[in-house]
Amino acid sequence: MKSYDLAIIGSGPGGYIAGLYAARHNLHTCVIEKDLTGGTCLNRGCIPTKVMLHSASILSLIKNSAVYGVDVRECALNFQTVLKRRDEVVMRLRTGVETLLRANKVDLIRGKGSLAGPSLIKIDGQDDVKASNIIIAAGSKVSSIPSVKIDDENTLSSDSALNIEKVPDKMVIIGGGVIGCEFASLFNTFGVKITIVELLDRIIPGQSKEASKKLEAIFKKRGIEVFTSSGVESVTGRGPLKVNIAGGRTVDADKVLVSVGRISATEGLGLESAGILLEKGRIAVDGHLRTAAKNVYAIGDCVKGPLLAHKASYDGILACDNILGKSRTVDYSNIPSCIYTEPEIASIGISEDAARADVPGSKTAKFPYIASGKAYLLGKTEGYIKIIGDKDGTFLGCEIMGEGACDLIGEGVISKSFGLNIKDLANVVHGHPTLSEIFQEAAHVFSGSAIHSV
Repeated sequence: MKSYDLAIIGSGPGGYIAGLYAARHNLHTCVIEKDLTGGTCLNRGCIPTKVMLHSASILSLIKNSAVYGVDVRECALNFQTVLKRRDEVVMRLRTGVETLLRANKVDLIRGKGSLAGPSLIKIDGQDDVKASNIIIAAGSKVSSIPSVKIDDENTLSSDSALNIEKVPDKMVIIGGGVIGCEFASLFNTFGVKITIVELLDRIIPGQSKEASKKLEAIFKKRGIEVFTSSGVESVTGRGPLKVNIAGGRTVDADKVLVSVGRISATEGLGLESAGILLEKGRIAVDGHLRTAAKNVYAIGDCVKGPLLAHKASYDGILACDNILGKSRTVDYSNIPSCIYTEPEIASIGISEDAARADVPGSKTAKFPYIASGKAYLLGKTEGYIKIIGDKDGTFLGCEIMGEGACDLIGEGVISKSFGLNIKDLANVVHGHPTLSEIFQEAAHVFSGSAIHSV
């Protein structure tokens, strides 16, 4: 039996980051992984989908290249090449993670790990591991609905959707959240007739009502049919499938994608053997990410907070710092949300809707992409940035919809994290012409000194 200062169950963006961080702070560490190194994010989520979305953006640009004076007479999607490149990128990054673990002397142990006590982990097919501290980073799995059975052939999850080898003619996506809308944007660009069925009254309900309404309008303009406040009663047939929507409507589809969120993967971890409790399906932790067993921590998708890769990485480092005696407490108010639709949507902090309800004297300033020189020359004028501040001008949050939003949100994260004053932000010089100038312009609007707006 091997002994470690820290053993981590799961090698996703929470687990492997925690492993590297711990090793670099002189903790003898192992990472236990039952599947592919890198977890869902690297192998079935963030990375492979964004590779495909990048191919889609290139295809869209080429189809519209004549506007820019570039006449491309023939343009065709080679889906097999898209898949090949996607797999190559994933393999390269996975190998990179394994190389980093090895270089930092983190033992990568293959097998399913489960607790056999607060300091002991049993691993299928391997020797048991004893550890002074344990981090559970087991991640999440796809959720489903009772009315639709996922067979991973015709009715797909967000995992098995990545396994299709041929672009279908028609696809129905059940669920209009982040994952569903990203797949809708992706396959629509690839020429698929998309229908979204969302149970709530709007798509991307985690964003502002304005963003939801605007994205739905953009989708409909692109030929994506959207049914909100609608549930799916059943999926019947095999070729084509018939999706029976509440209210008597039926939509034909070659493939159905069930995209109704993800749930924590807490089964089979042996939590009860260490006295660890669940709370609403997730592992119960305190503000330091410590479970009921004082030397066992849990992070990422299997604990409270947003199910995001970068949140898991944040958790992993914070848990390690607490193991190292630094006493840090979680604060998820500075975790950005990123949606890789076309256009992208990103946000940080309090929303405009919440500010109106909860922050007396709050103010929102908005600047449109169409008034940006860089956005205009790129031909990417759809979108806006909204900055929300309190009555004194303290930066409370922002929402960006438009080209590069998921990169631009970094400036908002810094502003929110350090409580910058929006009037000071207006005086920060930004390069010209850049999309980042939109931040400065919105800050000028907030401060009553609008430059490139009426």
